[in-house]
Amino acid sequence: MTGTALTIAGVVGTGVLVLPGLAVQDAGPAALVAVAALIALSVPLAVTFAALGARFPAAGGVSSFVVRALGPAAGTITAWWFYLGVPLGVPAMGLFAGDYVQAAVGGGTAIRLGTALLVFAVAAAATARGVQVSGGMQVALTALLVGGLLVVLALVAPALQLERLTPVAPNGWGAVGPAALVLFWLLTGWEAAAHLTGRFSDARRDVPRATAVTLIVVAVLSGGITLALLTVPGIDAGGSAPVTQLLGTVIGGAAGTAAAVLAVIVTLGNSNTYVAGLAELGGEMGRTGQAPHWLASAPGTVPRRSLAVVTVQALVSLAAVAVFGWSTEHLVLLTAASQVAVYGAGLIAALRLLPRRTAGWWAAAVSLPPILVLAALSGWYLLAPTGLAIAALIHRRLSGRRIPAPT
Repeated sequence: MTGTALTIAGVVGTGVLVLPGLAVQDAGPAALVAVAALIALSVPLAVTFAALGARFPAAGGVSSFVVRALGPAAGTITAWWFYLGVPLGVPAMGLFAGDYVQAAVGGGTAIRLGTALLVFAVAAAATARGVQVSGGMQVALTALLVGGLLVVLALVAPALQLERLTPVAPNGWGAVGPAALVLFWLLTGWEAAAHLTGRFSDARRDVPRATAVTLIVVAVLSGGITLALLTVPGIDAGGSAPVTQLLGTVIGGAAGTAAAVLAVIVTLGNSNTYVAGLAELGGEMGRTGQAPHWLASAPGTVPRRSLAVVTVQALVSLAAVAVFGWSTEHLVLLTAASQVAVYGAGLIAALRLLPRRTAGWWAAAVSLPPILVLAALSGWYLLAPTGLAIAALIHRRLSGRRIPAPT
């Protein structure tokens, strides 16, 4: 039961509060096709990373799999994609909460950005003091999010008007790809779940069950919210705070406050987990030579220099939103490009590491082509992981340091 709860907590996040609305804005009712495709892709992804986790239980993440399969240079690039690519989108979580606070109290862009800055500041300050959301608390926050959204879906279900699903593809079928890329954030977490196999008393029996339950939860929430945004009358699917709009059709003015409280509480927990994890990753990369040595921190200590790097990246992202008017979708797509690259590297590693023609190997083989398609759809956002790859190789060339061989 604990392993299943942690798997759900690792995959389900605050993106479900906002990303379905962005997908609907891109593709209209065809966004449901994007949701279905990503849920289908989740199955082989989950099988692949579960197989890697079972075969290499002591591994430290996707980059360690890549080091084993493709060598230290590829592993360093993968680590840089995660450490320096993902933080560009961490403030997006704060902006998700900011949308809901703005919808509740008004105040325009200032309130939205202020909320995002406050959420990140609290997460960074907690990390600096060594405070991190525990696994149990993360499960509790996820239960709050899942339970709250299920209540919303149950309340609006009588109002669904399925005839509103036509025309199915008002922006053309080509819009399904960009919608899927926006929703890709909802898939992240399967690589972390690979290391939860030790939480199951019988991994061979329980991991598939946990995966199935998690897939059902993700499908119900993402598919249900997308369907509701498309079929409940009076909803501006392209507007901010979609859950506030849905709840408002049932309980009126109180919806804004209820949804904002839910969004802020859950986002604070998720942001703390992300920031702490990224700071720890930077400290480890400094110790192993994957990043400059000055980032290194002793195990068990607060990686303050790495935290400072993560903080600067987050502030740059928020400054881009404030100065250049970047949308939350820009940050989501920048992050998605690096996440797609990480998954691609992990799947190639799986094809090298897992025994041929086993379930995990076939799952990786099935997953890789759609991931490559998503990479192609990323367009100019691929400049982010491309630039990071070049920077990682320059670092290796200048430092001359070598990553210890995996044991």
